[in-house]
This record gives sequence, C-alpha cells and structure tokens, in this order.
Amino acid sequence: MVVSSFILSRITRKPIVWGLPISYSIEPTNHCNLKCPECPSGLGSLTRPLGLLKYDEFKNWIDQIKSTGFYVQLFFQGEPFINKQLPEMIKYSQENRVYISISTNGHFINQSNVDFILDNAPDKLIYSVDGLDEESYQNYRVGGTFKQADEGLRALIKRKKERRLKKPFIEFQFIVMKQNEHQLDEVMKYCKEAGVDKVVFKTMQISNYENAIKFLPSNKKYSRYTVENGSYKIKNKMKNHCFALWRTSVLTWDGKVVPCCFDKDAEYNLGTLNGKSFQQIWKSKEYNHFRQRVLDSRKSINICTNCTEGLKINIFEIEQ
Repeated sequence: MVVSSFILSRITRKPIVWGLPISYSIEPTNHCNLKCPECPSGLGSLTRPLGLLKYDEFKNWIDQIKSTGFYVQLFFQGEPFINKQLPEMIKYSQENRVYISISTNGHFINQSNVDFILDNAPDKLIYSVDGLDEESYQNYRVGGTFKQADEGLRALIKRKKERRLKKPFIEFQFIVMKQNEHQLDEVMKYCKEAGVDKVVFKTMQISNYENAIKFLPSNKKYSRYTVENGSYKIKNKMKNHCFALWRTSVLTWDGKVVPCCFDKDAEYNLGTLNGKSFQQIWKSKEYNHFRQRVLDSRKSINICTNCTEGLKINIFEIEQ
C-alpha cells in the first residue's frame, strides 16, 4: 500500500496516501551531553524547546502505530540515554513486536551499568565514534573523550559475550572527516578486535561553507558534497518526489509530527499528538499539502536542499 500509493502519486503528481508508515523516528530527548559542531542539539542552536519524552506518551504512540510500523529509530536529536525512561520504552516496544534501534555516543555506558544496559537492550545499537585517538575524536565530538567511548564499547561487548546474548546488534558508525580519514584501515582492525557486528563509514552532513572546508574529507567516496568556487553542493539530484513522505515519519519528544529527519527544528510541524491521533495527522490536509509541495517543487523547501534521499550516505565495510 505504501509503495503503490507513492508510485501512483508520482504518476498523477497528486498526493495519494494508502496505509501508514512502516518505520518511525521517535525522539526520547533533544538534550545532548556533547557539543558537536554540526549538531544543532549539542550546539544549543535548536529553536524548539528542550525536554524529555514521557513513557506514558510513548506507550500511547506505540499503541497507535504498532499494527503497521515494525521499525522505530528511538532517536532523532539528542542523546537517547539521557532519558531515564528509555529502558521502559525499549521493553514496551519489543513486547509489541516493534524493532528498536538506538544511536548513542557511548558516554552513558560503562562498567558499572553495562548489565543494566544489556538487560534492557535495543535490538540494534549504533555506536558513534569519529576518531581513534583523543585529537581526532575531540576535534568533532566536543566535550567527550575517545577513552570513555572506547571503554564503554569494550565493556558492553565483553559482557554481552560472557552472557551469550544476541542483543543488541552493535553497529560501529564512523563519520569520515578530514581529520580522521587516514584512520579507516585502523578502524577496521579496531572493530575486528573489539568484536562489533558491523562497521559503517558514514558521510558527513554540513550546513555552511566554513565547515565544508574544515571537515569534508579529500576522498570523494566519503563526501556527499562537491565543493568549488567558494560554495558546496550536495551530490543528490533534486527530483520532485520523496519516498520518505510515504514510508516514515518523525515524532519529537513533545509530540510534534514532522516530515523527516532533516527537519531538526520542527519547522514544518504537520500536527501535534495532543488529542489528535497519528493517523489523523498522517492523512491530514497539512501533511498532503507538504507532499504536494514536494511533488511540485522540492527545491523550494529549505530542508530538502540538504537532503540525501536517494543518495548513498552509509558505506558498509564489514558485517561479521
């Protein structure tokens, strides 16, 4: 229903929406402990309020989407483990046959709480580490240390093996930048030794020319942009359609429904879950108006100009 209605919408150039999303991003919090230069949450540049998703609200949302949505990324902006009710959210989702993935910087995982983390493990844990020494790591992960991230990862994998657990599937994610692109071979060796399940080299998102010059790697394979004549441009072709508007949706911690993960500031609030059901919002005039704008002129929507829909941004290097 999702795919066929999307195809029909492309043909007719009118939004036709059958069914509900198959995947979601739900934001436990938009607070973060780090201050990464390209992250509006860490930099404190988000214009929307900071807060924590309450378990009862999350439970209500899962009840609404569980019949068709089988995959939830339990993260958007912020560090998920800051929300103390995260274990309850994971457990309730899994009880309702919803697959949960979480992305973390690893600074809330340590030797003393690793068993608790494993007792309440998501199905998939994306462990983001963007440097294998303090200089390269702290150049981007401002406020954190490689030592802390490394110790947390090793403690988690060691205890997981000791307990012979299958969850979480651990994906090591490494954003390739100018200061760390020389470490890619070392990353492979490090991950094999540590025992992660999968290694992903990810291209970096940037928002200004200064950061393009400062961070983008020289190896074009690991860049989603071309940089020339004092400007940068995403490699993706701006076509007037976007499958994300038919297959997925993003819910912020305070119940705002936004079209995709590129709307970090909830600029395009398509409805709020305060008395309205998700289905009402998903099939509302507001949502279809946004879909129509994409079908008419996607380049006229500011969040779409940096979008990677249809562009390969993750380079999968190894799955053990």
